[in-house]
Amino acid sequence: MKSEFSIVETRQIPLRRLYTEDEGAAITVKHVRTVHQAAADPIHGAVVAVGDYPETVWRYGTDDKVGGFDDLPHSGHILCASLAACMDNITRMIADRLCVELQRLEVDVTGDVDVRGCLAIDPSARPGFREIRCIVHLKADDTTDPRHLKLLTSSAEQLCVTLDTLRNGVPVDVSFDLDGKGQAGARYVETKRRTKGLDSNEGSFESRHW
Repeated sequence: MKSEFSIVETRQIPLRRLYTEDEGAAITVKHVRTVHQAAADPIHGAVVAVGDYPETVWRYGTDDKVGGFDDLPHSGHILCASLAACMDNITRMIADRLCVELQRLEVDVTGDVDVRGCLAIDPSARPGFREIRCIVHLKADDTTDPRHLKLLTSSAEQLCVTLDTLRNGVPVDVSFDLDGKGQAGARYVETKRRTKGLDSNEGSFESRHW
């Protein structure tokens, strides 16, 4: 049986008090960027988290179904990994607060994409995922109160940040700095708000058969 001590609750008590008094303090910003590669390689790349994470580099490849080599995880894997990590994280944190001992926890995420959309072969096929499935394999200690287990699973599904983002959507602004100098040096910036696809067919690759 798990100890009654909760490190999560201990760390969150002052935070909850702070955020109740100051809503602005509750805003956290996540920032990542790709790493420029001098070599001409359209198949591989790398992403780093901006902050105090010098050793963290996510290298990615390209699906062989769109012309890559399938030798590294793709950006789609990173998206699925974000959901798996977030669901695993929130489940562990809530379990800790409820003093539920987890004997096993594994989050399995799969998704499927119709690559005809990405390749601009069929305009009826979206470039994005058609469906994402998330299965949480969880085994708690046999002495766990069933009410705590039900609260754990329902709260994890409700409070998972990535799951909520995927299910409810969020406005995404895309800007192209055509000077390549960053925000300060940008003179030509094209911005489109992406919610459910392109606002128009202008700039579509469909007619170019890339």
